[in-house]
Amino acid sequence: MRRLVAGLAAGSAVLLASAAFACDNKTETAEQPEKKPAVAEKTKKETKQQQKEKKADQATNTVAQADKK
Repeated sequence: MRRLVAGLAAGSAVLLASAAFACDNKTETAEQPEKKPAVAEKTKKETKQQQKEKKADQATNTVAQADKK
């Protein structure tokens, strides 16, 4: 009987902790200011540029590896 009560107490503690964590995340997300459209566009362009550079680096590495063989 004691084990059952201890198990239920532990389970409820876990549920309460996860609910509190979810509530904190929602509050934190809600408090963040929205990005302005110009900032979002700039960030989007920078991300695309980084992806292009990454692909170019991968292609260069692939060619270099093929040349070594």
